[in-house]
Amino acid sequence: MKDARQRSARAGHARDAVIAAGLIIAIIAVLLFASGSADGRSDPGSAFRDHHAHVATTIPPGWRAILRPIDGVTYPPQVLAAASFSVKVPYHPAGCHPGRVLAQMPADGVLLQVFEYAPRAPDGKPIRVPQLPPRPRRFSYDGASYGPFECAGPSYKFTFEESGRAFQAHVWFDRGSVDATSRADALRILDGFHPTGRRAG
Repeated sequence: MKDARQRSARAGHARDAVIAAGLIIAIIAVLLFASGSADGRSDPGSAFRDHHAHVATTIPPGWRAILRPIDGVTYPPQVLAAASFSVKVPYHPAGCHPGRVLAQMPADGVLLQVFEYAPRAPDGKPIRVPQLPPRPRRFSYDGASYGPFECAGPSYKFTFEESGRAFQAHVWFDRGSVDATSRADALRILDGFHPTGRRAG
């Protein structure tokens, strides 16, 4: 009788251990999802804030904030990128054109990148920041420049200054196949974009 009770207790302990392990795995999965997935995305449809770059905006539902650089440029640094489609971001992108990300963009996709003319280069040397027009009250494609820019390729370019900081943004999409909502979502991200302080350095 005693042996049976011991076997039952051991079985109970084993079952409890399996349940506990399952709970731990579930908690880890939730934390990973909340903090961002392995391809450099944040949870879509949420507020975005970069505490290093000191910028913030709102990412529309269905979009993803991209947490790693989408090109190999170190200056001017990227402070925000977002896509309306699922994307795998390379860990060490090369060149000044985000070709590996754009190659994943579907016909109805939109990609946005914002970078800043920071006052210092990555090596700490001071850089003269260009004088740019003030940020518009609302962004529109009519107010952008469209062209085959050297590092961006065919895209819409926005340049603006806000709170003493100089930014440039590019928006990529196929003008013949993307829908109006996705185009407008990119502008909504820019409309919500704002500095949260002065960039360090």
